[in-house]
Parts: sequence; C-alpha cells; structure tokens
Amino acid sequence: MALRMPQPFQRKLGRIRPAAKAPDQDASGSDTAGGPPRSCAPKRAAPSGIPQLNVRVPSDIVARIKGTKIYLPLDGAVVAVTASDKVFLSLRTKDAATARARHAAALNALMQHFAAVRAGPKPLTYKQIVALAGQAYRQRAAPPEDDFDPDVLEQARRERIEALTAWRYGDDDDPIEISEESARFFEAIQRPMGPQLLAFETKADVTSPFVCVTYEEAIEDLFGAEADAILGAHQLVADVDTRRKLVLQIAEAVRLAAGRLVQQAQGDFSPDPNLLRFPAFEAPAQAPIPPRAPGRVTVAVLFERWKAFNADKKAASTIRRYGPSIASLSTYLGARDVRAITKSDIEGWADHRRDVDKIEPSTVNRNDLVAAASIFNFATSRESDVGADGVKRALRDDSPVKGVKLHKPKKRQAREKAFRATEVSAILTLARGVVPDPRYPRASASRRFGPFICAYSGARIQEVCWLRKEDIALEGDIWVMRFPMTKDGFARTVPLHDALIEEGLLEYWRSAADGLLFAGDRPQKLNATRLAPEQRASEIAAWISSNVALDEGVSPNHAWRHSFITRAQGAGVGMAKEMASAITGHNRVKDAHDGYFAPPPHEMKTALDRYPRYDI
Repeated sequence: MALRMPQPFQRKLGRIRPAAKAPDQDASGSDTAGGPPRSCAPKRAAPSGIPQLNVRVPSDIVARIKGTKIYLPLDGAVVAVTASDKVFLSLRTKDAATARARHAAALNALMQHFAAVRAGPKPLTYKQIVALAGQAYRQRAAPPEDDFDPDVLEQARRERIEALTAWRYGDDDDPIEISEESARFFEAIQRPMGPQLLAFETKADVTSPFVCVTYEEAIEDLFGAEADAILGAHQLVADVDTRRKLVLQIAEAVRLAAGRLVQQAQGDFSPDPNLLRFPAFEAPAQAPIPPRAPGRVTVAVLFERWKAFNADKKAASTIRRYGPSIASLSTYLGARDVRAITKSDIEGWADHRRDVDKIEPSTVNRNDLVAAASIFNFATSRESDVGADGVKRALRDDSPVKGVKLHKPKKRQAREKAFRATEVSAILTLARGVVPDPRYPRASASRRFGPFICAYSGARIQEVCWLRKEDIALEGDIWVMRFPMTKDGFARTVPLHDALIEEGLLEYWRSAADGLLFAGDRPQKLNATRLAPEQRASEIAAWISSNVALDEGVSPNHAWRHSFITRAQGAGVGMAKEMASAITGHNRVKDAHDGYFAPPPHEMKTALDRYPRYDI
C-alpha cells in the first residue's frame, strides 16, 4: 500500500518505476545454473521493434525468483520488473549502440541478483542499514524546486486541525465533546492508510474495538516496499532481521525529512545537518558471478566489464568522458567480437571520426583513442573474462589500438593562453560583485572566491571546488589551503595570498558549514556520473563565459594557471620555476625533479608576497 501524505511529503524513491512488459518470446540463453546467457545481444520485441533484455531464469532458482520484483539499471534510473520464468526489460531505445550498452549493464545487474539469490539472504551491519535509509531521507529532504509553495503545507496543517476539531467538538447542530486522543483516532481512520499513519506519527500501537495495528505493522505497510526497492537497487538479498531494521530506519529517516521540509516551508534553507547523520553506503562483498559461458564479447560488453572493474580505480569523470567515444566505436564496429578486431579496424574508426564525424584529429587522438586504448588494454588482462571452468583469462594477447594515431597539421595558436589584463579585470570584477545566496551558499561562494583563489594560487578550479572547511587552516602564523584532490594525485599545501584574505575569504570560511566550501548545496543525485565539485567547476566556467567576452581557445578557468605562472616568473617577481611548480602543482608526474622539491609554507608565503595584486 502506498503512503499518502500532503503533497510536500509525497516524494517517492527516486526514479524507480514499473517497466513496460515486453511481449513474450523465446530466449536464446542458457537455462542452467551457470552464468549469463550465450546470446548477449538484445532481442527485438514485436510489434514495436524496441530492443529488450530477455533472459530465462536459471532452473535452480526459478522457484525463488518467479513473481518477485527485480531492480535493474536503465539509462541512469532503476527500473522494477516482475520476474516470471523469464526476465523482460524494454531498453526504451531503437539506437543499436545505446541498446547494447543498456543491455550489458542490466544483464550484469541481473547476474549479480541471480548470484545473490543463490547465496541466500545475508545480514547487513547497522552502519550499512543506516546508510541505506539515508537514501530515503535524501529523496524526500532535497531542496524544493523554485516553484515550491509553502502555503500548500500550511493549508494541509489547517485542514488537519479543522478535521480534529470537528471530531472532538462536533458542530453547532450536534455538539459533542470527546478526548483529543479519540478525536485523533476517528480523524485518522477516515484517511487512506490512516491507522498506519497514526501509528507512525505517535510511534505507538493503535488499538481500538474498530482497528488494531502495531507500530511495526504500520511502518511495514508504509515503507516495506521502499525498503525492498532500496535493497533491490543494490542487488542485495537481506535476511528478515536486516530488512526489519531497514524499515525501522527508513521510518526514522522519513520523520527527519518531514521536519526538514517544515524548516524549508518556514524559509530555513541553511545547510542540512541531518546529511552528516547518514554514512556513505559501503556494499558488502558481492556473491561471485558464475563463469560466463563462451560467447561473443562486443565493445559495449567489454566497456561494461571495464567500468565494473574500474569503478573504484578511475574517477567518475573519466568513466563519463570515455562514454561517447566508446559508444561511437561500438556503433562503428557493430556486433564484432573484440577478439577479432584488428589494428586496421581501429584505424578505420579513427578516420571515420575525423572525416565523417568532423572531429579534429587532435581530439580523436586525445579523447577517442585514449578511451579505446584503455578498454583494449583491459582486454589483455586476466580480469577481462572468466572461462567456463572459472579460470580468469585475457580476451586478447595485444591491443589493436597500439600505434594508432592520426597525423594532425600544426595548429596555429591565435594568441597566448594566459588572460589579458582586461580579461582579468572583467572576471574578478564579476566575481567581486556576487551577492551571497542563502539558498545556495556554496554555489554563490564558489563564484565569489573561486576565480580569486585561482588567480592568486594558479590552482585548478576543480581543486578549489574540492576544498573542505578543514582544508583551510592556520599553520603557525600562516593561513594555508590544503588541496586534497589534485589531477596528479599529489596533495599539496599552499599559503593564502594576502589579497584573498582582504577579499573576505576567511570571513566566509568562518561562517561556512562543515564539509565542502564551494559545492554540495544539493544532495548528490543517484547515479550521477560527475561529483558535485566537478559539476560546480563546469558551472563556474559556463557562468564566466556567459558574462565575459573571451577569445576562442581561452579557457575561463584553466587560463588562470597560465596567467599565474607567466606573472610569477616574469620581470619584477622572478619566482623560481620549482617554487611556481610547487605552488601550482604543475607536472609533478612528468618532472620527477619537481616532485622532490617541497618547500615549507613560510618559503612559499615569502614567494607569494612578491606576487603582485591584479588591477581591478
């Protein structure tokens, strides 16, 4: 049964929705207890022609799975399907490459579910249970949309009071008086799921001659389906006690979210302290996926395996960036098995990207071929495939991408990459004019201080957006920034230039909430491919580009690094190259000598004190 509440509370688990059932047709997969079906290609459903996942449930677990809901990933969402002796999922696209990628992701999740069912129900730790309940909280307590009307909540409150008053005192024609507790009961049972909601609101059993419901029965009715959906989205088969505890924790999370929504309706959009209550979910070790049966491995399937293997090794932005390149390669090669792809095939695709897709050769080399090289290098590792005997084996002995490169004409650089004085003045004037926004304090602070920090440190904008409150500190008598997330993986500490202090950075720092200083006003969306600091860095670039006229090829964010190094090593400052590299974190991977040079903060502060202020 569904939870019915006033509109501000009617927030369901994000993006979990029933899937359209595909017409029944034979699956060409295996009906054994083994791994994925031999055919990893999507089937086309008649008469729509839309590809679908069509997999027969293995015979050893069909009795346990038939009639249950399974939650599978689809285009960034989680979709609920009801299993019969087969599992059907419409892939909701007619594009072949997209369908293959979606099919591979859904199939991988389905195999994980089959493995979890075989392994049997497992317990979760208390911390894991609370983390999962946090998903229910974040879905409900997210900041409302701009058109949010707090009067809706107030109207619901008034209607509830009027109904209670009517039950307690009757009306002028039939005056009565009953206890407040009785009035609440009679008002509640008139509402859908009323007794359950009354038990939830009072955190007590509801007993009367008319209806009896315990607190745990009530929250099971209200939140049991949501608990199943959250567990299913993680391919978890939990034991009875774990599920009961999760339902209890979801109820507490909903209670907290209701209070948060009331705060927002009263105009309080301050950072949400409840978010710190819920830890990040750390999944238990997954049941091993049975060996894959021999069959075709397409580029799309290989990419899904690569993503699964690198989920905790590569940045989310890298995985996202590779997506369009691999989708193009998959479309070009079609259903070819990766073991049969040659260097000539890759060269043909690179030419196609240049000549047909009209992509610059340098971009093909830098983006497309790098992405292809990464997944084909993975294909040469033992992690890329599991044989029918359970032994890990490489799909290939070599990479067909090795040595492939498009020749590109020497490109003329129209102008220097550093900002000119007029551009510096325009950007910093724009930043200085930003007014704090209490609804989005971190976003407005990123615009106010992000460009200034880049200007006076040469830091990358993403490094700035990753700064947390504890990353700005006083070391001795020197204020410093500790950059924990850098492109090359080397954390570094940089003193604050006096100009940053004069701009009010420390005043903002003192007033800011714990956590990220310049990103994270809204909770991270489920299945987001970029983290909040990465998104904020892109938004700052777009904001500057839309307000300041910059020449083509001049980066609104990265040009600060060129500007800083140019001024630092120019006449009048004379900062040593090693010192400039230490401050900016430049090329520590490429230049091992710079990696050994680690000046203390007071030496960097002395060098920064000679760095002149910009004319604004």
